[in-house]
Amino acid sequence: MSRTSPSPGIVGATPVWWDGASTDLLRSREEGGTAMQPRPAGPIRWERYSKPGGGHRWLVRLDPRDQRTYRDLVLPLVTRIERSVGPLAFAPRATSDGRLRPWPDARSAWRRAVHRSIVRASGSVVIVSDVRDCYPSVGERALEAVACSDQLTAFLRGTADAGVRGIPVGPDPSAILANGILAYADRAAAAAGCRPIRWVDDVVLVAAGHRPVIRAFDAWRRALAELGLEAHDGKTRVFTDVDEALVRIGSLGRSV
Repeated sequence: MSRTSPSPGIVGATPVWWDGASTDLLRSREEGGTAMQPRPAGPIRWERYSKPGGGHRWLVRLDPRDQRTYRDLVLPLVTRIERSVGPLAFAPRATSDGRLRPWPDARSAWRRAVHRSIVRASGSVVIVSDVRDCYPSVGERALEAVACSDQLTAFLRGTADAGVRGIPVGPDPSAILANGILAYADRAAAAAGCRPIRWVDDVVLVAAGHRPVIRAFDAWRRALAELGLEAHDGKTRVFTDVDEALVRIGSLGRSV
């Protein structure tokens, strides 16, 4: 991702870099018509945040006009996406107007669900994994899974031209899209006998015995591949010790 002579700013103790790139995002409509017309977009702002567990993450702040366009293009998908997401997916859920509900309660609910699932089953085997480079890896195959419109696809091509890989990390509409995309893999694992307990792209699968949990994990991995996504092998672990699994899971979700 190239930035020419970035100008640093500060948000708290976090450096901020303003990218001067402009894109031809879709914004205006022809008067009296329905065709979306391209317009020069405002600059994208990149914010670097330090993760509690180490490392950092670049967040994308779109120009306010582009942010509104993005929300308007995702809004027609919200009801369908929310209906498609299973009861054990605890990523922040969307309101009817396309905004995200507060995430702390959702993360706490996810941890409680994981704890109940692990301690309830006798002889639990637990697999913990996540999606490698989730948002940056989202391409048109994944977008097709949530029936993105041509206008939304074109908008995201515009952000790609500005240097954004996949869907931008930060805006609420991206979280809504990601939740719908990952629900496809959730359903595949559930059909194989084990529904993932998911926080954003962190997943926990629990079953009584190795065979059923591995079968579900393989189904989840294959479904991700169909979307052009990939399970993160470096973060995938199998636990037969319940206490060890709970300690590991307790450290997840802190980078949100």
